[in-house]
Amino acid sequence: MLRVWCQTGRLPFLEPAAAREGRHLTMQKEIIPGLFALAEVESLNQSQVSVSGPIDIITRPEQWSFAAAFPFRPRALSEEVLLVAVEVEVHRGRIGIGCVHTDFKTYLAAEKECGPEEGHTVVDLSLGPSEIADCGWLVIRNTAGSGQSSGVTVRSIRTFRTGVRRIPDLVEVEPAPIPQAGFRSRRVGSLSRRAATFHLLLTHTSRKWDGSACSREYLSQRYADPGRLSDLPPFDQLAPPADHLYSGGLSLLELNIDGDSASLVARRSIDSPYKIQHAAMAGGRVVLCFENFLAVLPSADARLENVDLGPGSPWRIDDNWFGGLHTVFAINRDLCLVSSSSADAVLWVDLASRKAIRRWRLPSELYGRNYDLLPSMSVNRHHIPNDIQLGHLNCAFPDGKGGCYVSTLAQGDIGRMDERGGYALLARGYVGCHGIRATPDGRGLYFSDSCNGALMQLDPDGSVRQLWATESQWLHDAEQLDSDLFLLCLGDRNELALVDLANGEELCRFSLANRGVNVQFVSVIREWN
Repeated sequence: MLRVWCQTGRLPFLEPAAAREGRHLTMQKEIIPGLFALAEVESLNQSQVSVSGPIDIITRPEQWSFAAAFPFRPRALSEEVLLVAVEVEVHRGRIGIGCVHTDFKTYLAAEKECGPEEGHTVVDLSLGPSEIADCGWLVIRNTAGSGQSSGVTVRSIRTFRTGVRRIPDLVEVEPAPIPQAGFRSRRVGSLSRRAATFHLLLTHTSRKWDGSACSREYLSQRYADPGRLSDLPPFDQLAPPADHLYSGGLSLLELNIDGDSASLVARRSIDSPYKIQHAAMAGGRVVLCFENFLAVLPSADARLENVDLGPGSPWRIDDNWFGGLHTVFAINRDLCLVSSSSADAVLWVDLASRKAIRRWRLPSELYGRNYDLLPSMSVNRHHIPNDIQLGHLNCAFPDGKGGCYVSTLAQGDIGRMDERGGYALLARGYVGCHGIRATPDGRGLYFSDSCNGALMQLDPDGSVRQLWATESQWLHDAEQLDSDLFLLCLGDRNELALVDLANGEELCRFSLANRGVNVQFVSVIREWN
């Protein structure tokens, strides 16, 4: 039985979730009967599912295991976006809720995760006309790690009209205030820094931090099997990547420092149903790095109403090796360097011709062999999943000499590919590391030892030393602002930490909780001359 909360059909406790995930949508009249019915639930993978009243579900302990499905109710095709509001309460573990294709594989809208900390809440899923035409099921699965089953009660599933005909690919949202999360001084006294202003690009994801899958022990064991690259399925039998598992966002920030105080203001906030991994400026343009494609905005203040990120769009750049993209960095006004974890590759992308003009993979003599990729082989249609990737290459940064520095998550490697394609391994063993970069003066390298929450420096003699330690369990990224000032992305806390190495001070923390979950990669905007 559906629970009626108020005469207008609005759910009183929906507002926080709607404010985070669907600010461009407004619920209007409820559609009865809706797209899914609570009573039609089906148990999957021997999960425990009640079949009357509120639906109680206990999942299997395997992470990502589907637990329950609600079949799509055939109806006349909609000409507008519909919003499906799922009222849930998670009692233990974590669950993911999403709508999938009739093939039971392809997500049609970003999966939403939920845990006990949300309490009695509503998860909203938006479906456009094309998604409604392909929809087969609403599914609930276990997203908790460490072999933990999850328990959830589903109280209602309701469908609402929105009056919107298309889910925008990029949406302008009202910037949220960014409060300080506290001061973490390591010594007493004023920093007395000179006044400085920095402009930043910060990406966000709806994917929540999962500590069970982020420890060095877990990641080391995950990639430790010496036979993991043996007896692989044929490349053409690999499934496409899971689409729309997560949504994303971009914030254009202004960081102001004066004396011993600092403030962070969002000058622009953009949301997307696609996950934005990283962003960089190139020749005044904003290059957005999504998981499987790039998009280019003509400027930081470009209007978004007509941006179309569909395949073949003039806003979009595609390549067969664009899969599991992580970072994009400008080499010059028209050339960018892109890292691909699915292909374990670095690609040089010309923005004018909209093509990859050079490509390089991790060398088989050090990393083994999975598939002998050719430019004609598409990891978009045949995704190479994490566990059979060579190293999960997650960052490529230009070295200023025609080559690049790279980091790999699986082995914790830092390496350099020179202008001729030769590879030198510079450091190994920092499993889970991210974000290798050269210092602005080009004299040193630094990276994030993510699992240990430490900022590391690689010296020219090959030695590695710790520059800064945080209590974070997942330091996702770090950006050097000037000679001694760094901004750190604490992925487990959804915070940014501003640290001054010269004075041994953490100036302050900034909480991005008002923006949503979760901080990813940050770039400082340096005007290209």
